Amino acid sequence: MATTGYPITVDGQTAQIRTAAELMVALDVLQGNHDREVLEQLRPHLAEIIIDPVGLHRTLSVLTPDDRLLVIEALGERLVDVVQTGGALRDLLASLAETEVEEALLRTLGPYGLRRLANSPAAIEGILEWVYGQADGLALELLGAEWLRTQLRTGYDLSLVLRALGHANQEGLIDRLGWEWAAGLVQDDRDLAQLMRSMPGDLSCRLLELVPVPTLRSIVRDPDDWERLERYLDADELAYLRGVLEVSPDAE
Repeated sequence: MATTGYPITVDGQTAQIRTAAELMVALDVLQGNHDREVLEQLRPHLAEIIIDPVGLHRTLSVLTPDDRLLVIEALGERLVDVVQTGGALRDLLASLAETEVEEALLRTLGPYGLRRLANSPAAIEGILEWVYGQADGLALELLGAEWLRTQLRTGYDLSLVLRALGHANQEGLIDRLGWEWAAGLVQDDRDLAQLMRSMPGDLSCRLLELVPVPTLRSIVRDPDDWERLERYLDADELAYLRGVLEVSPDAE
């Protein structure tokens, strides 16, 4: 970062900008009247001025959507280094609430940057929870089914991601990942309960039908198992399990 900073000139007055904090002061003093003029002058140097998620969040929070797009474009391939973590990306997305800006942020990160930040099932969930509209599908497309299969190792992992999505995107994701592959993630009662709880009945029953019966029998063995599962399963799911395992309500 330059010691003397980068100059901006507005209405004949010149100032030096070295940090995101100084940029915020300049924008505040100008009260939004010259934001674009300031950002255009600093465009080549924004990646040296905005260097961390705090600075990025504060800067974007005071800009119009068009000016937010300018900043994201200017940061370019440096954006992932500025954002730093999946939690910071989640918080940033939560504050934007504009599909166009969210999509620009995701596209600028690209597959490599987004995967670097979404480095755990919980991080993937947090990011997907705060993208809206078409941005949901874009995020999943950038992450890619093959990469997601390497990250989601249990039914519980998959449930975290599914519960951050709407019905259509849930179905679309499992279509891409493979229904039999998803069913194969069910290995214990937590996998079963959380997966069933994360989806509406039509999807959960469809997935349940693909879980091998021996696996289900190993998970649901006695009345205590039923009692734990009943809190998570709806009537259709319970009816299917009872039918597969030949358990009547009276047998409990």
